[in-house]
Amino acid sequence: MSEGFAGGGAGAGGDGDQDADQLHDVMALATAHLGAVVVDRGRLRRAQRRHRLAEGGVAAGVLSVALVAATVAMQGGGGAVKAPAPVGGPGQTKVSQNPTTVASSAVNGITPVAVSVYDSGDGLEGSDAVKGLLNGTGAWETYQYCQGRATYRGVPKSTGVIFDLGAATSIGEVTVNVGVPGANLEMWTADGSTTASPGIRPHQPPAGFTKVAGAAAAGTTVVLSPAHPVTTRYVLVWFTGALPAVPNPNAVIACAHDDGHRYGDSITAVRFARG
Repeated sequence: MSEGFAGGGAGAGGDGDQDADQLHDVMALATAHLGAVVVDRGRLRRAQRRHRLAEGGVAAGVLSVALVAATVAMQGGGGAVKAPAPVGGPGQTKVSQNPTTVASSAVNGITPVAVSVYDSGDGLEGSDAVKGLLNGTGAWETYQYCQGRATYRGVPKSTGVIFDLGAATSIGEVTVNVGVPGANLEMWTADGSTTASPGIRPHQPPAGFTKVAGAAAAGTTVVLSPAHPVTTRYVLVWFTGALPAVPNPNAVIACAHDDGHRYGDSITAVRFARG
């Protein structure tokens, strides 16, 4: 008795061939939407004879995965259809589940060529780690202050980073990730006369820059959106106003009026979108 199929014996031709023809028609209809797949009538008949399909041959054939695999051939090659190999194991690269979105992001994104500190003070705040923002290997951090405002020589200041985009580029918005919610962020852009990263002006924004957007960091992600796309090569993103209390206060810092807190923030990532 053959395995997997019900029914009695059938001869090599006659009703058996008719059943095979009926099954062929069913399978051809079922696979019509698969443009590169055809159902081989000869293989179907031979498989029908081997498995001794009888009166219930059409219904049994439709339900049999084994029969489908034996009778379906690829156009042009006649080879079996193989299941895709698994991905994500050792030595394999996992294929993106959304390649269209990834490709679009790669096209529309902007990659800066350089980054530097601009803190309206001495230009040194967090300068040892600022380049990590370019390749995603680190964050830029402010100092920790005794009061809720960055200062330089006792005078409040703003502090942040300037990105060099390499050439004048149209920007639609900038997404900034910060370490601690609560600070105010501003975006300033250089005019066309600025051809190099600007020098520090204590307690002032860089020369030739204009404020184009600002937002409070209610969470750790802030989107700075100008009223209209801005074309520029240099973009300043900095903290202005009060800074939040940091979760890891440095007790080594001596404060004349110590409330037990230290204040500061960090920028962990910046993403530019074209305008």
